[in-house]
Amino acid sequence: MMDGLLNPVVIPGEPEFQLPGDDVLAPAGGEVPASFGTACTVCGASRVAGQDWCLECGTAFSGPRGIPGVQTIALAGVFTLLMTGAAVAAGVAAINDTLPARKTAVKVVAQTASAVPTTPSSSVPPLSDPVPTNLPPVDPAPVTPSVGPSPVPVPITPVVPKPAHPVIPLAADAASLYDPDESATSYNEPSKAVGTKATPTWFVTTAPGNTPGVIAPMDVGLNVDLGSTQKVTKLTLTTVTPGFTVTVLGSATTDPPQSIDDPAWTKLGQAASVDQAALSTTDPQPNKADKPGDKTLLLGLGGQSKKYRNIVLWFTVPPTAGPTVRISQLKYYG
Repeated sequence: MMDGLLNPVVIPGEPEFQLPGDDVLAPAGGEVPASFGTACTVCGASRVAGQDWCLECGTAFSGPRGIPGVQTIALAGVFTLLMTGAAVAAGVAAINDTLPARKTAVKVVAQTASAVPTTPSSSVPPLSDPVPTNLPPVDPAPVTPSVGPSPVPVPITPVVPKPAHPVIPLAADAASLYDPDESATSYNEPSKAVGTKATPTWFVTTAPGNTPGVIAPMDVGLNVDLGSTQKVTKLTLTTVTPGFTVTVLGSATTDPPQSIDDPAWTKLGQAASVDQAALSTTDPQPNKADKPGDKTLLLGLGGQSKKYRNIVLWFTVPPTAGPTVRISQLKYYG
């Protein structure tokens, strides 16, 4: 069938063109010589032995076997094959060629580190967002009480510093009338002088003197039993009968001596014109710490280093208003 298709076909009005026979293209306007020559008859290109068609113009050197009308199609296919072969040959040549090794140069660029500022710049934003202040309060998680015996609370006793001169506590029967010469004409219960309340007051009265216009000396006293020998540093008393004179005596004996002149007594202090100013320069002068009219007397007892059990207030000069002394409250300090 292929031989039939390759028979020459004549198209009216067109020059005759023949496809190559036996893989050799035939010239379009002439016949192929029966024998091979040394040059192409169309373009004059040189020819070697065994060459069937011209490499310059594509003219076949063998006899024509073309089919009219098909030669054009065959010629286009041949040219396509030639172009494909050339591309393949170029690719193979490119693969076979070994490219020279490319040298890679590494360039080291020295960089100078910029100085880090020691103080933060005001324009630099903070690393973290500030904590918002308008957040709603978070309820604490409920605490489940542990099951078990409750710990026994240990009572805490507050430590109260002791005063430098604490008040000496006195029993209800600590006070008694001291009247060895029986000078008192009237008096009331002595416990009122050492009670917690300032009223009613304790009082003692003596008889007036035999000489007209002269107030008789008191020569009577109030004794306080401390319950044990203790150091006594001072006393305070309140009175509503100013102007009397009092001498403070102390004894370490269990019972107070029965005479005011007994050597067992030790003089601890004295105050004249109690709670008032002296009437004249010849009268006994009050203590500097005794402020007139305040109804109070603070009397130091000489800072005695000895301890005493019985302390007696011995009244010698009666108040300005008469021979009655009233004591609202009496305290001793250790």
